[in-house]
Amino acid sequence: MEESRKSDLNFLNRYYDSGLSNILVVYGHKNIDLSELGFKFVENRKFVFYCARSASEKEQLYLWSKELHDRGFDVNINSTYTEIFEACLKYAEGSPLILMVSNFENIVKLSEKFMQELAAFVETKGKERQILAVLVSHDINWVENSMVANLGKLAGSIADFRKIKPVPFSEMRTHFPNMSYKDVVMCYSILGGQTRLWKYFNDKYDFRENVCRNIIGDAAVLRGEAIRLTEQNLRETAVYHTLLAEMSRGVNKLNDLYHDTGFSRAKISVYLKTLIHHDFVYKAYSFGNAGRENVMKGVYKIANPMVNFFFRFIYPYESDIVLMPPEKFYDIFISAGMQSYASEYFKIVCREYIFKLEERGQFPFQIGEEGEWIGKEGNIDIVTQSETGETALGMCFWDRAVTHADFVKLHSDARKARLEGDVIYLFSTEGFDAWLTDAARKSPDSLKLIGIDELMNG
Repeated sequence: MEESRKSDLNFLNRYYDSGLSNILVVYGHKNIDLSELGFKFVENRKFVFYCARSASEKEQLYLWSKELHDRGFDVNINSTYTEIFEACLKYAEGSPLILMVSNFENIVKLSEKFMQELAAFVETKGKERQILAVLVSHDINWVENSMVANLGKLAGSIADFRKIKPVPFSEMRTHFPNMSYKDVVMCYSILGGQTRLWKYFNDKYDFRENVCRNIIGDAAVLRGEAIRLTEQNLRETAVYHTLLAEMSRGVNKLNDLYHDTGFSRAKISVYLKTLIHHDFVYKAYSFGNAGRENVMKGVYKIANPMVNFFFRFIYPYESDIVLMPPEKFYDIFISAGMQSYASEYFKIVCREYIFKLEERGQFPFQIGEEGEWIGKEGNIDIVTQSETGETALGMCFWDRAVTHADFVKLHSDARKARLEGDVIYLFSTEGFDAWLTDAARKSPDSLKLIGIDELMNG
């Protein structure tokens, strides 16, 4: 199991080990594979699993009770929810019962009966024997923005929520041991930490061949994944696709989107809010309050790597992808812009490296706040600060060496941000010039040069 999933497993285990009966909600993006987490949690424990369909309540009850009946449970077909719960408890034979319902929103959206009967069942029978109901959903927007209103008072029966987040880059690196470090970073810039997508890439092939096989080709499984995601979650996709296409090209301020799309500012604001609710987009904020006069405000960025890649490299060239062999399409439309695109995700990799140093006690201080500084005329990729004001600044250079001029530019941007770096971290996959190497040798506590060897072994 991935290291990052251990905290999620601990969350579930704490409730199980308490011996108390509870209802939990666990949710995350549809491309985050929750099966390993679920199977590890129920290992050697009595559990019943049901995957709810999009169906009427009558059909849902028929499907669920028939599944259990066919597995040998003591239940009649077309039972009530309470009768289904009773059969599950009987199956547990005196042991604690874990009842796991996947896609539970398919039941709850249509009827209150399920939650009414589940809450009553856990309240009454749960006093005699532990019942842990784990309700799983891949509809992030509904859980975070609609579920409580949908459930009303019944929401009070839910003991806790857990959002399962994408896994970090380091775990993709472990997953693809035979792939070069730079190729894994580029894979991460498309697949992110959405583990369900990882199975389509193979580390026997390099990055280019994986993209040609799995995203560009006629039979490529992931070619339409971004569109499937948007069409599944959004109405009026023509508007959303227009905004995403513009943002993928770097048009990321509301006023610029207004001028480029012709949509009203009010309309764009509403649609951006919806994209944020679905985790397609996020609003980027600059670190701290100082230097606000030099900050670029109101910057929106695409959060989902697969969506970002698609609208950057595939969507503008849909005609060409039909007419060309995959390799030719890659070389013409993807190759030239891929390094610039991957550089944004390299910043995530470097930030992760910083936090791993802190975990191991190898960072100069305990991090209280962290972020980035987005200036009108320059950025600082990583800003970390302790509660007492100690500050570290970081810049990330993908596919090129770092020079003394870059160091000078960082100090200039730091002055605009009104930040003083007690220590500077410079990351590069292609090394550092002689001036920086000498400066780091003379001041090892204040200037840290992190090259590809350190990143690979970090």
